[in-house]
Amino acid sequence: MTAFRTVFAAVFAAVFASGFMGLAPISGSPFIGLAFGETVQVAKAAKTGSEGSTKTEASTPYLSKPKTGDTYHIVVLGDSLGDGLHQGLTRLNKGNDRVKVTKKSKVNTGFVRVDRYDWNKAARKIAKTGNYDIGVVLIGLNDLQSFREKGRRHHFKTDGWMKRYRDRIDTMMQDLKAAGMAVYWTSIPITKRYQKEYKFLNTLFAEAAAKNGVRFVDTWSPLANAQGKYTPFHRDTSGKRKNIRMRDGIHFTPTGYLIFAKFVDDAIKADMKTAAVQ
Repeated sequence: MTAFRTVFAAVFAAVFASGFMGLAPISGSPFIGLAFGETVQVAKAAKTGSEGSTKTEASTPYLSKPKTGDTYHIVVLGDSLGDGLHQGLTRLNKGNDRVKVTKKSKVNTGFVRVDRYDWNKAARKIAKTGNYDIGVVLIGLNDLQSFREKGRRHHFKTDGWMKRYRDRIDTMMQDLKAAGMAVYWTSIPITKRYQKEYKFLNTLFAEAAAKNGVRFVDTWSPLANAQGKYTPFHRDTSGKRKNIRMRDGIHFTPTGYLIFAKFVDDAIKADMKTAAVQ
């Protein structure tokens, strides 16, 4: 297992150092390398037998048919970007009887400040309702701060911080999956500020997604420019250049949220097609 983690860490270091741009598939990686403009890295659960050996079940559809009827019930969890993602998904699926989107996201929340809102407790409660087929998660904007427990502080990226943060990611993924939900964990999109820190959080999300067998949707690279840098502009399918980001360099305009949400919507719709032929 130690050897596996060492190799895994090396893979992710190479992936994120390249800014996600123009990646070719990496031999032995549980992720599919993406070219610019593609939308999803498929995190497959690796089942370990003997030390150093892994097996995957690539033939098993990720998304099952809806629990009831023909409608997929999607719940969106996360912070203020999750709010915008919910808006985008709702608008993209307006008039689509096969998809219903519910908002459970909350602004100014994250994994670190459980005194403000405990996402693990909330996600477990949401999962236990059994009302949802799909969980879309986007969290992390407010997590560049210290954990405070029993009079101690565990600062960002220290060992104590890392252990707590990883545990909370894993717990949410596992609780949602245990309720029969397909999870689409959405990366933090490229931002104007705190790029190094948010890219680091994305590595943790992607690593956990691979370990827990959930989808990791990359929104960082397709929203960057040709050099992999932040830009507030995006070209639509007709080639028209639009300003899609707010002045804070983090959030999106209403049009921007449609573009942002489409990366997640495309990933879900691709899996819906596969589920339909089961």
